[in-house]
Amino acid sequence: MKIKNYVNPDERATHGDNTVKYLGNKSLTVSNTCKWNWSRNKIKTLLLICWISLLAPGSILSQELLIVGDHDSPPKYYLENGENKGFVVDITQWVLDDMGHDYKTELIPWKRAYHYALNNKKGTGIIGLSMNSERLKIFDYSDPLYYGDLMVVVKKGKEFPFKTIQDLKGKIISVGRGSSYGDKFEKAIKQGVFEVLGFAKNSSGLKMLKAGRVDALLIGPGKYGLKKVVDADKELQMNQFSILPVPFKRDAKHLGIHKSMNMKPFLKKFNISLKKAWDTGVADQLIAKYYE
Repeated sequence: MKIKNYVNPDERATHGDNTVKYLGNKSLTVSNTCKWNWSRNKIKTLLLICWISLLAPGSILSQELLIVGDHDSPPKYYLENGENKGFVVDITQWVLDDMGHDYKTELIPWKRAYHYALNNKKGTGIIGLSMNSERLKIFDYSDPLYYGDLMVVVKKGKEFPFKTIQDLKGKIISVGRGSSYGDKFEKAIKQGVFEVLGFAKNSSGLKMLKAGRVDALLIGPGKYGLKKVVDADKELQMNQFSILPVPFKRDAKHLGIHKSMNMKPFLKKFNISLKKAWDTGVADQLIAKYYE
């Protein structure tokens, strides 16, 4: 753009924040201030567009989230007459309601639930997920939904001293199929410290223990986790089993979402509402009703 017949080449004309310098018959030059303001405004606009697109209907952050979990781990998560139950389910749903986020809950065998989450089927988040180094490469995690003691259960009369994982050397341990209880657990399996025999339902694992097919079973949370399973099965009784005094571990359970979904912003909001649930006593109330 040329400016012709302009007598004072050093005069500046100001239009809003943009300062333009006229150089006689030379080309029009825009000042650095104008360039910076334009760039800054453009960045702000692009960021706003990105944020709106994330929150818009059909976007990753606004789409309905399928929450999956184990169907047979009372009182944490379980099915009762086709209804989703458990304090971890209740806490998760309260948090999502507080966020105003749409969701659907489906409790199925743990191995299938983990398969859904691992392969990112249907936009899945999985509750009850423990951490280990391998899973941290695959999933983004929420803050802990709860902490629970994972107990070592044995057949009555078959008790043995237990303080560390090495005390399980040479034994057959029954756990839920697809379960993992941290890096030490995985390392012990690879080193052959003990053998693992999986079960689909906790009651099936207890029946294997009762029949002498395994030496111990891992179950939680605490004594109540065992009692809930035993009370629901007529073939089982509490006096058939013993809980060793030292827990296998204090296990934190999380909501996990596959990294490919890019849900860290969602999990940040989830953690804020989760903290609110604990700070206001809501989470304690949701747990307490399962221990009445």
